[in-house]
Amino acid sequence: MNLKPSDYNFIYDDLGKDRIVFYNAFTGALAVVKSTRYQQFKDCFEDGKEFKDKDFFHQLMACGYILSSDIDEKFLIKTRMMQGRYDTRTLALTIAPTMACNFRCVYCFEQGHYGNELMNEATQKSLMAFIERKAADVKAVSVTWFGGEPLMGFSVIESLSEKIIKLCEEKEITYSASIVTNGYLLTKDIAEKLKDLKVSSVQITLDGPQEIHDSRRPMANGKRTYETIIKNLQEVQGTIPIALRINVDYNNVSAADEVMQTLKGLKLDKDIHPYLGLVLPENKRYQKEQCFSDEYYSKINLEFLLRHNIPLNSIYPVPRKVCCGADSYNSWVIDDKGYLYKCWDDIGIHSCAVGNINYEISGIRSTKLLSGYTAFDPLQKSECSECKLLPVCLGGCPHKRLHGLCSCEQWKFSMQDYLLACTKTLLTQKENS
Repeated sequence: MNLKPSDYNFIYDDLGKDRIVFYNAFTGALAVVKSTRYQQFKDCFEDGKEFKDKDFFHQLMACGYILSSDIDEKFLIKTRMMQGRYDTRTLALTIAPTMACNFRCVYCFEQGHYGNELMNEATQKSLMAFIERKAADVKAVSVTWFGGEPLMGFSVIESLSEKIIKLCEEKEITYSASIVTNGYLLTKDIAEKLKDLKVSSVQITLDGPQEIHDSRRPMANGKRTYETIIKNLQEVQGTIPIALRINVDYNNVSAADEVMQTLKGLKLDKDIHPYLGLVLPENKRYQKEQCFSDEYYSKINLEFLLRHNIPLNSIYPVPRKVCCGADSYNSWVIDDKGYLYKCWDDIGIHSCAVGNINYEISGIRSTKLLSGYTAFDPLQKSECSECKLLPVCLGGCPHKRLHGLCSCEQWKFSMQDYLLACTKTLLTQKENS
């Protein structure tokens, strides 16, 4: 059999102590090998020598580091991508029970698109009809409650959750749910009710200590929000898993460490999982100069994770079938008026809707934007087609791409640093186990 090395191998010898790091972006395999074995790998392709160590050879084959010369990896990437993109076994819904919001965050991409109403009974009925039609072919339904501020529409969340859960139980469909909230209304009572409604995770945002957070994420009436959020975090501790997003830019990045100190001081650091979010200049009031480049963000994000001993599983470059819900055909964003979108960054902008569940049986009214999200082929774009991270990135963020922004994932800018950090962490865990 004629062999060739994978086009998606990353090999680094920076660990020292006779340890060479092998990573393959198509399979996601990560290995540490000795220099003698690495030499066998090089000799195979540089001098045509056969592998002396047959076990090592079979491991390289199984992990995708070497393969038959007849295999076209780009064809395999496209096949996997298309299978994932048009997989109908899972229905993923992001639902905004209201577009009303009690905050006026300075960088919010929804500015100018807030509402003041709850999803009415007619739209709820249309949504259930939409889900019932889709449920005929699915094995799993996942719901993310979004907004606006979704907890301002908690009565709608309760009503729809009960109906969707009942439908899934009747059809033996797996159901899961999460919620993205600013945390101001997340009391202990509400958290327990969310848990009863099978909401298994909550995302809340905290942008720094009190003065910084309150200047960036005030109430709509200008009042402070920090103290209430901290109080709620303490009250709901242990009730439901919480991911704490710290949105960073040049104005507050130095304060991210203070958030970590606060969590530790309140003994919340074991129940709350913090991570950095990248602020984008998506409204006219927030200037681009205040925001990080993707390259700089990739650097500070890794430094933050390492500095605070946060598990690195979130940054490990896993090969994907789809980039996100936006390029997955069976993933939909639905606002309180029944408008359908592909990306939640578009929610509330009716010109970016692909349809409305109240007017058409399928919900789809226009395919132009829909195709822009779901028909994009990164293999037709030279910079993506030739990129070694293609199996992981798949062209990157669809929303950024459609708006002419850099859509590359953060790995592109710090791949070596990210992989070596992950490898060192895994080696340490193995040594301590």
